[in-house]
Amino acid sequence: MPGPELPPLELLAIAGLLALGMALLVGRFARRIGTMFDLLDHPDGAGGRKQHRRVTPLVGGIAVAGAALVAMLMVRGTTADAMVALDMGWLALAVGVMFLIGAVDDRRDLNPYLRLGAAVAILSLVVISAPHFSLDSLLFSGDVDAIGMGDFGPLFTLVCLVGLLNAVNMADGKNGVVIGMGLIWTVILALHAPVALLPVLAATGVALAVMLAFNMANRLFLGDGGSYAVSTLFGLLAIAIYNADPDRLRADEVALLFAVPVFDTIRLMATRIMQGRSPMEGDRDHLHHHLHARIGWPRGLLVYLMLVAAPNLAALIWPGSGLFWLAVTVLGYLGVLLATRYAAAGRPAE
Repeated sequence: MPGPELPPLELLAIAGLLALGMALLVGRFARRIGTMFDLLDHPDGAGGRKQHRRVTPLVGGIAVAGAALVAMLMVRGTTADAMVALDMGWLALAVGVMFLIGAVDDRRDLNPYLRLGAAVAILSLVVISAPHFSLDSLLFSGDVDAIGMGDFGPLFTLVCLVGLLNAVNMADGKNGVVIGMGLIWTVILALHAPVALLPVLAATGVALAVMLAFNMANRLFLGDGGSYAVSTLFGLLAIAIYNADPDRLRADEVALLFAVPVFDTIRLMATRIMQGRSPMEGDRDHLHHHLHARIGWPRGLLVYLMLVAAPNLAALIWPGSGLFWLAVTVLGYLGVLLATRYAAAGRPAE
């Protein structure tokens, strides 16, 4: 049975403070925690993909996933709404299990297809069992009638969630990228979310902000556990918020949130397949790699995050313009990518 329902502001404050304390503890004792759980990222050396200078703890996800889970359980334990309690339970299960899958990968370097299969299994369970996390129809800006998905809805939802999972994981190659995008997603979704979801977004945002500071100081990385938890959390929250009121958050606006990492992933996978390589194979052809190589870091990070933030803020200012800003994002992404490659072609070999 749920406990006494707390006032929204009180629950929001408690969730934020708990997240702050948890994130500061993880950041302060990152190396000790990473050593304890064998969550350490070793550099590859010259020519490898992992070019950081020293062994770095992969513990950022512990703070972000932990803060979000605590907030979900708080909402679940205090709400009088049975559906909210059910949704929080499924959301907590999904984020918790996906974090564990990623953390095991951080420790043991799982086969990518085994990792994908495990992710598909847990996400399928959630999508089938919790209707608020499945897309039944799509309502785009400018349309009056939604496009019904019918029996195809759960499968389409699963494809979107798995695609986002891979996109976020691929984007997590430079300090600040995924954490910074997470902060942008937190703000945008909070402006559309029902009151019941605000404590979860507040706790997540606080944890992300603290982790960003430690991450940019090279004290810790998010890790696969963190990127899996972040992609699952925001993917499912975006679907739930869209389902709560499609007139406030249209389908194209949801797509706009995740457009940049998804575009980059589609390009990377298509390029690898055309070159006869596995689409899961790692390389240094990501957008963040080109930005780092041409303009350095964190300047490259600012450009990357502006590609994400600016169109989403514009869509907020001009409601109903999501499709337009989605097209602008495509052009902006291609423009930045071509500009960095043009600069590379004009440089002498290093």
